[in-house]
Amino acid sequence: MPTFAILLLCIVPLLIMLIAVVVVLRTQLQAHERERNAQLALENRKITLPIRLQAYERIALYLERISPEALLLRIPTADHNAKAYESVLLETIRNEWNHNLSQQIYVSHEVWQLVCQAKGNVSKMITMCGDKVHPQSPAIELSNMILAMLLEMSSHPTAAALSALRGEASRLM
Repeated sequence: MPTFAILLLCIVPLLIMLIAVVVVLRTQLQAHERERNAQLALENRKITLPIRLQAYERIALYLERISPEALLLRIPTADHNAKAYESVLLETIRNEWNHNLSQQIYVSHEVWQLVCQAKGNVSKMITMCGDKVHPQSPAIELSNMILAMLLEMSSHPTAAALSALRGEASRLM
């Protein structure tokens, strides 16, 4: 037998063995990496889940606080005319918004858009009612106009956002 054939008979099994070892090691390393990534994801979830749930709670509270009926109950009408009361209501919504703005990083873009829309809906409703009432009228007239408009609406101005928020929060658990 020529030397080349003998050399080939020795090298080919070694190459096959080397390839098998490389494949087995690569498979084990990939499995170990997947397991490590899963462990890191679990640890990360243990840390972020409570923070995210707290953000959902704060956004839900924000939506409840800016709902027209909650605003009217919380902010007294005494010593205000309609225009001043409208300003106070809108300023309260802005202050609540500024206080909760950072929570957007914890919710999906779609839910945050609905929260923004809810804020806009409530503000627009107050402004529309303010335009229908004489500026110097007592604030109670604006309050009554807002409640009347709320009763006429087919859906609450914050309902869609609150529903989407609840749905997204329940999917986290």
